[in-house]
Amino acid sequence: MATFGRYEILDKLGEGAMGVVYRARDATLGRVVALKMLSTDLGAEEELHQRFQREAEAIGRLSHPNIVTVYDLGQSEGQLYMAMELLEGNDVRFLIEDRVQIPLADKVRILVQICDGVGYAHSRGVVHRDIKPANILVTLRGVVKILDFGLARVAARATITRKGMILGTPDYMAPEQAMGTSVDRRSDVFSAGSVFYEFLAGEKPFKGKTLHGVLYQIIQTEPEPLLTINPELHTRLAAVVHRMLVKDPDKRYGTMQEVGRDLLAIHASLRLSRSRSAMPQPPPPTGEETRARVRDHVMRSRAHIEAGRYGAGRDALNDALALDPECDEALELLWMSVKRSMAARATAPPLDVATEQRVQDLLARAAAGRPDAEARGALAELALIAPDDARVVDLLRVRSGRDVGER
Repeated sequence: MATFGRYEILDKLGEGAMGVVYRARDATLGRVVALKMLSTDLGAEEELHQRFQREAEAIGRLSHPNIVTVYDLGQSEGQLYMAMELLEGNDVRFLIEDRVQIPLADKVRILVQICDGVGYAHSRGVVHRDIKPANILVTLRGVVKILDFGLARVAARATITRKGMILGTPDYMAPEQAMGTSVDRRSDVFSAGSVFYEFLAGEKPFKGKTLHGVLYQIIQTEPEPLLTINPELHTRLAAVVHRMLVKDPDKRYGTMQEVGRDLLAIHASLRLSRSRSAMPQPPPPTGEETRARVRDHVMRSRAHIEAGRYGAGRDALNDALALDPECDEALELLWMSVKRSMAARATAPPLDVATEQRVQDLLARAAAGRPDAEARGALAELALIAPDDARVVDLLRVRSGRDVGER
């Protein structure tokens, strides 16, 4: 078995411009970790080694539920490395590229957690400098974990390094970062805004065929309005993202905590209105009766999810969250239902010929533009015979478009 310092290499998890990640066992503690070994091209200069060591102490002090825990960070055999907690889940890059269908309120909850994690790091004097979808992981329980705080600053010396190698992608850089000027927490706000934009719109805010084309857009041009790309988004939510993407650091949000507060209010409004509006809503009733109703909705949803009735489970959870938008158990179950529904659709056996023909007929009757009464009847039958069919899910999303005036 290959070894690196005190770590036994078990298998390779992935590889990128910053280095290679392995599943490894700490031979001293017996703990299985994710071991990231910095590319030898990045670790070749003494200045980078010194910078990495200076950052190690600050990174080691970061302890937050939305930041991946770093157990060990240093160098061995002349190579820089980071040993961190091993997590199961998908990074935001996967969620975007695979166009995973995530309800808007759940997306906003993910954005709130990103703000919490990055904002905490800023309060401890640590600027990430490399916020991007691949550095944000969502666990199987729906908890966000932000990665690579320790490696980002090492690579911050330039976008193009010695030998002309690009350190990661420039797509999420702040204008001041692209111009090589002073970088602070507001630069992370801009980078997070670029990630939020792509997560909500399905495409990057700044696009170019070359590195210089992307950098020019970041510095000089405004992104296309979010509502032009995704008209189903709420105006209030789009406004938050666009304020994060203001070119002048003095005019964008000053802290991630500010962004998080605005997004948390939007998240509560979406839950209380069952995603019909992002505007402030009357507070839900409180008291033991309300708590009992929440528990009942959660219990019913769990039974539905365990039986594979993911749609009914999500409906019950949305009822619970309309009464208590911050119910942790309901939020966790909601994300679980999304993941299980994805897996079910990926592995579902094909429909028999008669059922497939019936589904196609019903899809045509429920298509956009057909009379509402006819469509509702067709959708009700589709929910019974093919509840997790991707075509049915897509059609339900199209037919649930909201009136702009409700935003």
